[in-house]
Amino acid sequence: MTKFQFTRRQLIGSALAGTVVALAARSTAATGFSVGERQVIALSDGHFDIPSDMFLGTPEGLRAQLGNPTRIAANTYAHRAGERTFMFDAGAGTGDFITRAFPTASKLPDDLNAAGIAPSDVTDVVITHMHPDHVGGLAVNGQAAFPNARIHIAAAEWKFWNARDFATTGPEALRPMIAAVQSLSKTVESNVILHNGAADLGEGVSVIPAPGHTPGHTAIVLDGGSEQFIVVGDLTVHEDVHFANPDYGWALDVDGGLAVASRKALLDMIATDGLIMGAAHVSKPGLGRVNRDGEGYRFVPL
Repeated sequence: MTKFQFTRRQLIGSALAGTVVALAARSTAATGFSVGERQVIALSDGHFDIPSDMFLGTPEGLRAQLGNPTRIAANTYAHRAGERTFMFDAGAGTGDFITRAFPTASKLPDDLNAAGIAPSDVTDVVITHMHPDHVGGLAVNGQAAFPNARIHIAAAEWKFWNARDFATTGPEALRPMIAAVQSLSKTVESNVILHNGAADLGEGVSVIPAPGHTPGHTAIVLDGGSEQFIVVGDLTVHEDVHFANPDYGWALDVDGGLAVASRKALLDMIATDGLIMGAAHVSKPGLGRVNRDGEGYRFVPL
């Protein structure tokens, strides 16, 4: 098992990169698109600038092509269905851990406002996994950011991050992250609904297991009738890395081998079934199809 290959040097490097790279110009207009009979809104939480050596096993030439730091997007998605409004992941939020390390993130509230979605409108937040850039937006100033929302999380994911003493016994470089997740968990736990990794949440929304990046990592599927949309969380982190080379790793994978297996299985399913893919860290808005390309795959933006 590959256990958290994220080093203190990479953590510090991420923070420094975020502070020295200027904010990119961004549109405040959210992107709406159809999934068969249903409508989805693509939202941006900004971006992250990360050390290129976080892409494990990648050759020097590819890392040079990516640049150092490497910029990755921070995408999330919303779906309205009748009286329910779903968020697919919650963005990074404004907690100290995120704002110190990644000042170029935490822009999701702007896009929600542009899309006409008030925090109180959100009835369901479906979480792929509990890294801070996906759950940090669940709380603001010590209060639930979406006060009327049920928060759907895999039980294995919740148990992993909230294990007693994990913040003091986990990998030293990650202890601030773990502490941030545990603090947030205490704030929102009364709104959390746990599932076993595979669940039908209603209104065409379901989750399926995709473990490895974290123990309870899931993908979110929206059935639009004639088309399906899948949000893959951190199954893929960059369009030039994990599609053509699904065996390449990612420093934050808890179990690197299982993460690769999940990536290959879901990319095969997405390509075979022609699903629309939403990827958190692929260039904004992270929407596309997946085609087979030799022994790997190719991301084709919509």
